[in-house]
Amino acid sequence: MHKRKRKISVVRIVRAVSQVLFFLLLPGLYISAFSGVKQIVLSILHHSFDPATLLPQIVAALVVLPVTFVLGRFFCGWMCAFGSLGDFVYEITAKLRGRAPRIGEKADRALKFVKYIWLALLVWLVWVSGSGAFASANPWDAFGMLLTVGKAPAIGFVLTSLLPAFLLLVGILVGSAFVRRFFCRYLCPLGAIFAVFSKARITAIRKERTSCGSCRACTNACPMGIPLYRKDTCRSGECIDCLACVSACPRGNAELIVSGGSVRPIVAGATVTAAIAGLYYAGSFSAGLLGTNAVAAVGASSSTLSSVSSQAASSQATASSDSSSAAQSGQTSTASSPASSASTAPSANAASKYKDGTYQGSGTGFRGGTTTVSVTVQGGKITNVRIVSTNDDQQFFERAYPSVTQSILRSQTPQVDAVSGATYSSRGIMQAVANALGKAV
Repeated sequence: MHKRKRKISVVRIVRAVSQVLFFLLLPGLYISAFSGVKQIVLSILHHSFDPATLLPQIVAALVVLPVTFVLGRFFCGWMCAFGSLGDFVYEITAKLRGRAPRIGEKADRALKFVKYIWLALLVWLVWVSGSGAFASANPWDAFGMLLTVGKAPAIGFVLTSLLPAFLLLVGILVGSAFVRRFFCRYLCPLGAIFAVFSKARITAIRKERTSCGSCRACTNACPMGIPLYRKDTCRSGECIDCLACVSACPRGNAELIVSGGSVRPIVAGATVTAAIAGLYYAGSFSAGLLGTNAVAAVGASSSTLSSVSSQAASSQATASSDSSSAAQSGQTSTASSPASSASTAPSANAASKYKDGTYQGSGTGFRGGTTTVSVTVQGGKITNVRIVSTNDDQQFFERAYPSVTQSILRSQTPQVDAVSGATYSSRGIMQAVANALGKAV
């Protein structure tokens, strides 16, 4: 029995260490994954699949979703910062609240449908229709600005610009103090997606009921409220693979299986989380290189277009002069009219929208971090946007920079679409470019 208790403590410690590490190193991974799902859906709906723009935004989703489909929701149980926050709050408040209230199985089952309703509303009202009604009501934004380790809480900004999100976050934290994984069980839209995706996984919790006592320790330990005492094998989409049931079983009857074979919980948890982290970093690096190359290519094409535009404008002016001379001498000119030239090349006015030169500007991004850019204008066109410095959150900034910059170079305006999941970082870049271009007018 002593040996079994030692194994239980090791499983819990390894999982707790994993949660803390990912809370510190990748606190926004769950936001990136959810935003990636959104971008995939929108790309399908709009038939838009530009790899250089899309890949940096969907790396997390491309990593987490397949792993969840095959192996289950280890991401939720071992890596998700928002889920870990709920665990931390529940454990910290344990002594203050005393015994936590129990939610009946029927009520728990009904409440779990709320997250699916919430997901459907988000997809329809926000993703498809593009409504900004919930822009200031995202508790994940409030969490990122208030509770990111190593950053001063942006209290003023949250209370003035994200008050609904702040109130929702407070409500979630209060709920988490009394119900384990309150948000994950009942409200998380990403959890709703994972619950569906993980139903076909090859992992499961096996516990032969014929070998069970009457303790229901596994059910009582489950943070998702799954009635494990009713099952011999659990593949519920609600299972987050935290393995608390395996650790809690006093008889050693509960075990994790993969394709029917028993595996060590520590090995499984550590392997899956390491694989997700490694694939995410590798994917982010590759997507970053692709985005940087795309930005350079678009900048080069903008420079070429500037040259072509200048030549077209010069030819247009010459054609107008020739036409005028021909009219005075009674001859007929074969040169194209300005109207017809404008249909095949940018006009002189369009080409001279900005004065040539290099200009610096600054903007405010995530958590109030300042981003300074250097914008190069040639032939009246924006040909390069270079980051001089930034105090923005690195993870979100790196997601926003390639896509936003590429869009600015293509559209020749700082007013472009923000990168989903890195909205504030995107706005900081756009604001900085707009500030720089204000000096070029």
